[in-house]
Amino acid sequence: MHLHEVFLEKVHQTVDLLEVFICLLIPVFLIKAVVDYFALGQLLWRDYAVLFVQSVGGFIVAFLLIDLVEVIHDFRSR
Repeated sequence: MHLHEVFLEKVHQTVDLLEVFICLLIPVFLIKAVVDYFALGQLLWRDYAVLFVQSVGGFIVAFLLIDLVEVIHDFRSR
């Protein structure tokens, strides 16, 4: 297999993990919204959106770097 084929396979695995991450992240944000509503009397939609984008973006960047390092390591070890 070529380097880009192995990398694309790893990226597909990361996308599957991202789906699970988002499914687990949404209930956390809903609970945070309920707590904020009862504690502060308001919902902070913009803050939630920024935190969500940062969480998902950090996940993507971290796993792409991990995938890239793993693919290069596997490719060199052959």
